[in-house]
Amino acid sequence: MKNYIFILFLLVSCATNKNKNKNSEMMNSQIEEEINVSVFFKWPKDQSTVSSPVFIDMGIEGILIEPAGKVREGYGHHHILINQKSWPLGDVIPMSDSTLHYGKGQTDASIELLPGRYVISLQFADGVHASYGQEMASSITINVE
Repeated sequence: MKNYIFILFLLVSCATNKNKNKNSEMMNSQIEEEINVSVFFKWPKDQSTVSSPVFIDMGIEGILIEPAGKVREGYGHHHILINQKSWPLGDVIPMSDSTLHYGKGQTDASIELLPGRYVISLQFADGVHASYGQEMASSITINVE
């Protein structure tokens, strides 16, 4: 009789550990999904025809915006790249006519563009403008009238 009780105890223990492992795997998967970090355009939409100055509404998920200055994990600010897809990971984004900085923590902007077709990209970077790379960039194509 003792052997049967011992076997029953082993079976229940194995089943319980298997369920714990499944629950643990499911929780890890949910945590990874919840930490989805992305940069996106709220406006304009891809392939839009717009007039200058072009209003841009910048979106971000999974990371916080703060002004340039400090480097803190999980924080940064937007940059707009004109006719570029992204800036290399870790490289500082210089100020120029085609790399616009929003180091005060802005989430929208109006930019002057001549008529034509453009690829514009949002590039997120840290407090000293070091790029978070292609993973934290988003591009659209617009036509400016």
